Formats: sequence, structure tokens, C-alpha cells
Amino acid sequence: MKSKTLNLTLALAALALTAWAVAAPEKTHLARSVSTRKMADSVHAVIAADQRVYAETSARLEGAPGHAELLRRAARSIQTHGAEFSYALRSLQPIATANGPQTEAEQTGLAFVAAHPGGNYYTEEELGGRSYFTAIYAERATAAACVDCHNANPRSPRRDLKLGDVLGGIVVRVPLEF
Repeated sequence: MKSKTLNLTLALAALALTAWAVAAPEKTHLARSVSTRKMADSVHAVIAADQRVYAETSARLEGAPGHAELLRRAARSIQTHGAEFSYALRSLQPIATANGPQTEAEQTGLAFVAAHPGGNYYTEEELGGRSYFTAIYAERATAAACVDCHNANPRSPRRDLKLGDVLGGIVVRVPLEF
């Protein structure tokens, strides 16, 4: 299952990048680098696309892990394969305390996207002696399964969620130095 999940994630990422390259207008200059914000936004776009596809297909399979669990597994997997960037699912009201904010930037960013679900939060922070560009995107309840799962979970701090509510955020970190 783990290799299928990684293969699906990698295939969807390749598809998204191919679609972007084909749809991009002809360039008049050669880029020598990609901005950290553009990279974070691109990583988030792939994650969001994966979640939509998963919600439309695999979520209907009995016994399939929820998309949050799938996202956590994929995030751990990319780190074991040497990725320089990272991502995590966090919430101000997590079901599991380990999924709460881990840094001041996460706390501030999660509060921002909860108050402004259409906006993203960008900042820089230092972790473990290394500087990172950190981006936080609202994570919303996009399917009835999300709402039902959260509302039914006895450990859930909220049991009144509705479709479209902000559940937390996806935190993407890109190193500013290599």
C-alpha cells in the first residue's frame, strides 16, 4: 500500500507539472531559479490535486485510510527519500495533539487561514539552525466523509463541522539555504 501511495503521489505530481508546462505560455526568458513562494504554492497545488482525486476515488473504498492519514504517510515518505522541502497537516483544534501547531509561525498562520480561508499565510522561520520559507494554506472539509469522520470521532474537539469549514492548514516548508 505504501509504494502504491507513493507511486500515485509521484504520478499525480508529474501529471500536474506536465499540464503546467504544456499550458504555460511561451517564455521570453530563461529562469535560473524558482522563488520559494512559487515552489511552496506548487507543492500545495499538487497536494490539493491529490486530495481531490483521492476524495473522488479511493475514499469510497471500504477500509481506505482517510486523506489526512494518506497525506501524513506521503509527507514522511518524501523525507525518507531526501526531499529538501516538507509539508504537514496541522490544526488549532486537532483530533490528535501531535497535529497541533508546533511553532509560533504555525500558530499564527493557522489562526490567519481560519479567519481568512481564501488567503494563504507566508513567513520565514528558523528551525534547528536552518532558515525556511513557511507557507500555510487552509484545509477545508471538502467532502461529507470529512465532516462525518470529524463529527463522529469521540476525540474531536468539534462535532458541529459543516462542508466548507476550515479544519486546519497544510504547512509547506522550503529551505532558504542549501
